[in-house]
Amino acid sequence: MITLIRSTALAAILAASPLAAPAQAQQAQSEDVVYDVYARFRDDPQVAVERLENGLWRARLPLAALRPEQGAIRLDGAKASENISFAVAPQADVQSARVVMRHVSGRAQEDTRPQLRLGLNGRFVAQLDGVTERAAAVNEILLDPESVMSGFNTLRIDAVQRYTYGCQDPAAAELWTDIDTSRSYVEITYARRPFAGSLADLDALVTAGVGGVENLGILVADGEMTQETLRWGTLASQAVANRLAYRLPEITRIHAGDLGDAAIGTDLIAIGTPDQLSGIAPSGLANLQGEDSWLSISPSPADPSRFLIVAAGRTPAAIEGAVRALGAASFPLSDTGSVILSAAETPAGSIMAKKHPLRPGTKYAFRDLGLVETSLLGQERGEIGLDFTLPADAQFRSKGEVEFSLDFAYGAGLDPSSVVNILVNGEFQRAIRLTNADGEVMPGYQLAISPAALHPGQNHVAFEVELSTPSQGECASRNLRHLAFVMKDSSTLTLPAADSFVELPNLALLAESGFPYSGIEGTPFAIRAGDTGDDTAAAVWTMGARLGQVYGTVFTDSDFGFGLALPDAHTLVVGTRAALKGFLPAEVSLTGQSTALATRGSEEPQAIITRDYKSIDLGDNGLLVEGLSPEHAGRLVTVVTAESPAQLIASTRSLVQPSHWSQLKGGAAVWRDSAATVVTQAPAATFEIGQMRPAEMARMKSGRSPLRWIITLGAVLFALAAILAFIARYMRDRMNEK
Repeated sequence: MITLIRSTALAAILAASPLAAPAQAQQAQSEDVVYDVYARFRDDPQVAVERLENGLWRARLPLAALRPEQGAIRLDGAKASENISFAVAPQADVQSARVVMRHVSGRAQEDTRPQLRLGLNGRFVAQLDGVTERAAAVNEILLDPESVMSGFNTLRIDAVQRYTYGCQDPAAAELWTDIDTSRSYVEITYARRPFAGSLADLDALVTAGVGGVENLGILVADGEMTQETLRWGTLASQAVANRLAYRLPEITRIHAGDLGDAAIGTDLIAIGTPDQLSGIAPSGLANLQGEDSWLSISPSPADPSRFLIVAAGRTPAAIEGAVRALGAASFPLSDTGSVILSAAETPAGSIMAKKHPLRPGTKYAFRDLGLVETSLLGQERGEIGLDFTLPADAQFRSKGEVEFSLDFAYGAGLDPSSVVNILVNGEFQRAIRLTNADGEVMPGYQLAISPAALHPGQNHVAFEVELSTPSQGECASRNLRHLAFVMKDSSTLTLPAADSFVELPNLALLAESGFPYSGIEGTPFAIRAGDTGDDTAAAVWTMGARLGQVYGTVFTDSDFGFGLALPDAHTLVVGTRAALKGFLPAEVSLTGQSTALATRGSEEPQAIITRDYKSIDLGDNGLLVEGLSPEHAGRLVTVVTAESPAQLIASTRSLVQPSHWSQLKGGAAVWRDSAATVVTQAPAATFEIGQMRPAEMARMKSGRSPLRWIITLGAVLFALAAILAFIARYMRDRMNEK
């Protein structure tokens, strides 16, 4: 909470300071003297790409940006290891590569010379001496450029650690090595190959990683944005983002007159009619007829190492067909540079998502969830992970159970303390003892866990296998070849039935599953831009690309438009504060707690601080806020805004970064470029959508407010007793009359 208060206060002070500072302090300073007050929070560095003077490019990939986990790499134990993957696009001709690693090992290993072994794509690269001094050491390891492949490359780090040459515990606390992921990095210098490829190669050419798609320019007809160009730009951005899978390029609007030095380093998608695209039209586009759609790929006229994709037609319907063909990942495209599609050949209706959440009340085999048969041999411990996604509005019923039917086997000669611990989303649920000394094959081992352990969006089930071997004496034999555990992919997971019910606003649901703007919900949603400017359009395209990337969707069914006339649908609104005047909430209450501000001698250690963060205080901050539509009951409105058009696109690009996006929760958030500036706040009021059985609804309400439930129940019982007393008195009076 102290961090919350500090970030809120800093945001408020920095936003208000330009208004209070004297005139002489308002002068622009050079970049060299600007002080970054958040420099100390740079624990999540990003991939940086630099263009060199000799026509080469240099990419620096911090290890922190290549791992989903936060913090340093901790290698614990005698034989710890870590795998780190990075991607290299086929357009990158690698000239040189190196690994810079900052690491330190436990001082207890000082006399035993710990080592680090590095490998790349299964090949030995280097062997480093562990450093047991008080300070960390930095090593530079040169890589053979020929060993860096197109696609994913895996850097493996193995630790060989001891603290004695006698008997030792291989899992002792003394055996550790830390690798600083913020200051350790992979650096690749590369030239860009001239672009070459066909439409059939789209999935291989539109890739993330070193030399991949880092900047995307959308070229539509000159002039103000229209409803159609806003829509087509969003679909085209999603077509690229879905192929990149986990990264987003910087998306901008490009004009035909800007195809000069400004477009170097930018991949382009041009959308429009042959006349509108005449300046860059490929050969044959002018001959396009009627309702036919044109789709082509070629080198960019501004940068031959980048691509130019043209989606064109003579009518809006024909252009729509070309954009749909680009966005449909499974659509079969010819092994040619261009293709003409008739109206009957273009994708119609909704474009299927690449991924889908699991359906409640359904049984799934592990193989269907991506988990292949996994064996742990000769290991004392290991983890088998199962990942799956649940719908954002799935509300499991309280009496339901998540059922596992596990097919596994384990080896002979294990100590009775051997066990498989089952954790769901990091929390322990159940354990399976492995007690048969002769080993055992267990088909269909049944166990159940509470559905409360699951949550909307991504879920992770970990089977932590702990295999123990009997040992006697001070120095026991370390023969571990009898340790064996196998989890078969025929094991199943059965989800209980669920209601479709969710409480909104909830930015955590937006971040985790895109709800209700993911494109897989049954009801379409709307997207509104506050104005027709280029930066606002780019912000809409960026948000659309991030939301579509969640499940690999293309928003073909969404309603696009401008202004604040809200439709009867969930609506995403993107615009500047001035464009949203009269609609944006005047203030957002940001509340926090601080022990430092508690009254001395008070029995209550926490002091509550509330500040109404007025939208006029935005400054360099972006604001994301959700609430109930003022015009339509049961509809959510989500607003992304900033002070100016330039700040809007800059804030949106920061927001969609994992460092910011993963912090979203509550009903409102403000942020700046640094992830340390993100401040969130619970919604002032909530509403519910969906249906839930009355008994489940009553149970949920009672759990949220037990006192209110007790009072309500007491009132119901009192009313029932009064009615029964009235009936009894009435019957007694009738009997007396007779």
